[in-house]
Amino acid sequence: MDCIFCQIVAGKVPSKIVYQDEEVIAFNDINPQAPIHLLIIPKKHIPSLAHLSEEQSPIIGNMTNIANQLAKGEGISESG
Repeated sequence: MDCIFCQIVAGKVPSKIVYQDEEVIAFNDINPQAPIHLLIIPKKHIPSLAHLSEEQSPIIGNMTNIANQLAKGEGISESG
């Protein structure tokens, strides 16, 4: 398990989790480039969009919905 994101999902690397469900986890970036910088990733390792299977494709919509919800909750939905 060399992937840092897989290690975060497994709880082997500490992170400040702000959201999670069965498929997705969102957490604060360890090296933020903005005052609010969250990362939203699938819990199942997917190396890139090129590796996304047809069965996995709905997760992208789920991640987008979660991003919108989190942005609204943080008061940055208009500014990003």
